Amino acid sequence: MSDSAKRQTVPMTEIKTRDKTKTKGYRLIMSDVHTWFGLLLGWLLFTIFLMGTVSYFNNELTAWMQPEIPPISQQITATSSQPQNAVSNIDSLEPFGTAITHLQATQTDAKNWFITNGPTSTSSEQRLHITTSAENERLSYQIDTQTQAIYTPRDTAGGNFFYRMHFDLHYMNVIWARIIVGIASMMMLMAIITGIIVHKKIFIDFFTFRWGKGQRSWLDAHNAFSVLPLPFHIMITFTGIITLITLYMPWGGMIANIDTQQFFEEIYSYRAADATELQPAPMISIAPLLATTQADWQKLNPNYKITSVSINHPNTDHSQIIIDGKADRQISTIGVFRIYDGQTGKTLKQSKPPPLAVTTHTVMIGLHAGRFADYWLRWLYFLLGAAGCGMIATGLVLWTVKRRRQLLTMDKPYVGFWLVEKLNIATLAGLPLAMVGFLWLNRLLPLNMTARAKWEVDGFFIIWACSFVLTLLLSNRNAWRILLSLVTLSLLFTPLLNSLTTERGFLHSVFSRDVLFISFDVILFILALLFAYITYAAGFKKPSPEQKMKSKYRVASQTGNP
Repeated sequence: MSDSAKRQTVPMTEIKTRDKTKTKGYRLIMSDVHTWFGLLLGWLLFTIFLMGTVSYFNNELTAWMQPEIPPISQQITATSSQPQNAVSNIDSLEPFGTAITHLQATQTDAKNWFITNGPTSTSSEQRLHITTSAENERLSYQIDTQTQAIYTPRDTAGGNFFYRMHFDLHYMNVIWARIIVGIASMMMLMAIITGIIVHKKIFIDFFTFRWGKGQRSWLDAHNAFSVLPLPFHIMITFTGIITLITLYMPWGGMIANIDTQQFFEEIYSYRAADATELQPAPMISIAPLLATTQADWQKLNPNYKITSVSINHPNTDHSQIIIDGKADRQISTIGVFRIYDGQTGKTLKQSKPPPLAVTTHTVMIGLHAGRFADYWLRWLYFLLGAAGCGMIATGLVLWTVKRRRQLLTMDKPYVGFWLVEKLNIATLAGLPLAMVGFLWLNRLLPLNMTARAKWEVDGFFIIWACSFVLTLLLSNRNAWRILLSLVTLSLLFTPLLNSLTTERGFLHSVFSRDVLFISFDVILFILALLFAYITYAAGFKKPSPEQKMKSKYRVASQTGNP
């Protein structure tokens, strides 16, 4: 019998069995890894990415949420008519001296004084942020060192909430939260690497986008958000893991028998104010110490300057003066410090050159946080981070779009599909709604409300929880429509709310050249237009006749009814 005849006599059941037992190829296995690693914690990853992206403008967001504090640009303009030597003091050490004189006159009984640049001060020390702590009270305000004006902002979580939420989550133990975030980041890194392996035409497909093609369009969008920012996604995910590497891998220090407390005291300055038996005693003049310290540091690096001054137990026999400094535009987050005895001016401790491993670690943290960046580079960080959010969002939606083709009936999807769809809506639409709601709460809650900042945060999670409940009660299409419409409208009316509740509305900001508030209004309007389009595409756009025919054909082929 010929070979062709033998092949013809093989039963069809045997052929199917052979096909089923055929092992998967390497790329197909990587595709499965990419899919499931990206899906299982995808909603947490979207939250982490979105919160981290917003945090690149953490200080600006905090300043927007404290409208009582006038913009620094106004103050500089107002002082431009003063003599040149008065304006030049902006970049000198005089502002710190002025702030200390103010504290000596008003906060002599405080347990601690902490003076640093204001939240939006990047190259100017004219506006200083002062924090003082007594036994059961903590006071925080800003002082203009030229006009002596004091600004006490409203109690608000500010942009710091998004920053802390990015890696500490909320309502849970910080250590466990960081472990969960670390696991999610490791899964994200695996998903990125496997995505590169799976994608054969990674650069060709980046320049190809097919509108209105259902699954194909979602895949093209996923590729577009993934390919161009790929180096950034790898860097930001890897450095995010390295940021907390000592928590995930503490065994090196254990084996080396390192005294962790002593190690960190040699690298970083500590501001612990734990002395109990205190006696009144005069302090040494601080201005000469500031000048000497900065001069010594600038011998090592001309770009070094003092960034903060902390005084523990001022005007007592246990007073300590802690001076921190850092070089401008330095990538590494580690700086220099010097600690003086507050009575004698004797140097008690000063920073040492950090080990190479510590320098490497802090450079990784600096690359991740982007605090060294100018505005244009921070905008680049922001846009690439937003692309990362789009990459995760389109990947989550693509999972449901791809598997919707396999459903026999849309009314009764299996539990896994139903859960993914609901979580997609509650996260991709509910989380942005909660974030804009957080801004609204900042403007609507009473200024004298007790625990006001806490209620801002609680309100954020209440709005997010309500979004999830609404998603469970409505059909998927209606849930997308309502939540995305609410996001669009809330973004659109936030500038109006700001103008009604503060004195820094859009027109006033334009006339007074308030760049920060003008920028916020413009960006919120642009985001409103973006979400308006997403709302139309996801909830109101009707499928084309071609898509309807394909859908009917799939249902017919799966049910066996032509």
